[in-house]
Amino acid sequence: MNTILSQLKKYTVFGTMALTATMYIGCTDLDENPYTFIDPDNFYKTEGDINAALNNTYHAYRNMAGSARNYIAPLEILTDVGEANYRKESQNHYRNTWSDMDNINNTFSDVWNKGFATINNANIVLGRVESIEMDGTKKNWIKGQALFLRAYSLYHIVRIYGGCPIPLEYTEGLNGLKVPRATVAEVWERIFQDLKDADGLLPYKGTSGYENWRANKSACHALLGEAYLYKATIDNEDNLAANKDELLLSKQYSGYVIDEAKKDKYELVKSYDDLWYWNNKDAKNNKESIFELQYYNGKDNNNGMSTDFGIYGGMKKDGKVVAGAYYCRFGPTTDVYKSYNAKDERRNILLTEFTNKNDIHYAYDLETETWNGSDGKPYLCEDKYSLTTLINAKYIDPWADVATQNELAAVNFPQLRYAEVLLNYAEAANLLQAGDGLAELNEVHTRAGLDPLPAMGQKEMDDAILQERIWEFVGEGKIYFDELRKGVLGDRVEKVANRSYQIWKQNIELVPGMETSRQKVFFSYPMTHKPTKSWLWKIPSGDISSNTLLEQNPNNVSAPLTLDWTPPTSN
Repeated sequence: MNTILSQLKKYTVFGTMALTATMYIGCTDLDENPYTFIDPDNFYKTEGDINAALNNTYHAYRNMAGSARNYIAPLEILTDVGEANYRKESQNHYRNTWSDMDNINNTFSDVWNKGFATINNANIVLGRVESIEMDGTKKNWIKGQALFLRAYSLYHIVRIYGGCPIPLEYTEGLNGLKVPRATVAEVWERIFQDLKDADGLLPYKGTSGYENWRANKSACHALLGEAYLYKATIDNEDNLAANKDELLLSKQYSGYVIDEAKKDKYELVKSYDDLWYWNNKDAKNNKESIFELQYYNGKDNNNGMSTDFGIYGGMKKDGKVVAGAYYCRFGPTTDVYKSYNAKDERRNILLTEFTNKNDIHYAYDLETETWNGSDGKPYLCEDKYSLTTLINAKYIDPWADVATQNELAAVNFPQLRYAEVLLNYAEAANLLQAGDGLAELNEVHTRAGLDPLPAMGQKEMDDAILQERIWEFVGEGKIYFDELRKGVLGDRVEKVANRSYQIWKQNIELVPGMETSRQKVFFSYPMTHKPTKSWLWKIPSGDISSNTLLEQNPNNVSAPLTLDWTPPTSN
């Protein structure tokens, strides 16, 4: 079982271990630094050694935050903007119907074990770097990056599970692996403190001698602005009565990034299309990017989201075959696509048509939610499994060498974008004073090709900001957390999931006599849990078993279900 205990064994027995920590130096230049297993007694002697340990920390964080199948896909599917698609394996929580969600087997195991593996790697760096003889400024940069990655890992963990252990020293062998949970408040305080400490150590993006893909001072500010906003809103049922002190801090830290933008450090990319590798080979680490996960077109460094977003069996872009070994496990809902204004450029990245490698052209029918081909047949993965969602092209790599190994996608994954900073600032500002932050909201809104929003009341503007987030961040793993903290996730997901469920109950086969071709297939189970703001996921069973000091989260109390979830009498 892949528990945090087994993860930490792997990360401690060999010191930092080498996980092929390939990272980007600039927007397009690659520096490949493969590392192999290291004898810890002969390691941590030089600046190169500690940088290898730091690169492994980035790699471990990327494995957690960019886990497509076990984190990003479920996060999207659990909202009204994402839906499960063709999938042969056990569904687990690949169900946007929130079925059996207190089952410990349906939790987010990757966030817990990979998150703590990242924290342990960061602690190795922090514990070993002081003994290295090197330039003091560079040493501070290394410490700052480790603190940032530790804080970011805890930020993911606390939002999914609540209170958790807060290890501040690395483990040696199996010592120190059994640690009790800290309170939620203590975890938040550690996150804030680590980010503030990192802020004091890190340079700004663009500093000479400091690669632009690395965590920087503005990344600390952006994450502090986001984290304070999250805590302020998740802790109060009434969004308009969120904690004022935390809102002020959120606005302050987001404002620091906006100040840097005024110095030409950051800006919104003029065309939303150009943000994405699908359209722009130079999209990585652009001026809108504050921090993003780096991927390389090579073994153990490819972006798995391309596999899970992509089309099975191959598709073409500009006459060239791309995406040939993908599984289309999930995609955007028809509902989110229909919610966009027809002029909104952001919906262009949600594909409604494609041509496959056999030159059959498919178009998506928004009413029946099916792909219909120019050959008069529906699209079926492996010729037998229905494909019924739209396609999010944000992470499909059209530049990889398909003839060689097309699953090695090099698309980067944004963690912090300037667009989010603007929306965080707008939300905090409006909650502090009605109508404040409209200019920042409109920067994002008008970039999409839309007319500016007019002045509005506080509640109306709060709702407008949430809607803007939904349009802006589809597929980026953020909307689940936004809808949860704003208290609207349950109602929104029930409406969309119920519509899918009602279609599933009708047992409509796109190909007569082929059960797997159903318009909605077997992940449309009756909804049993409707999330509230207090929703927390179960700690993975293996980690509970291996750490006897951990206490499991109690079962969640569901909000009342309001729609018809009567199971069909027969299928």
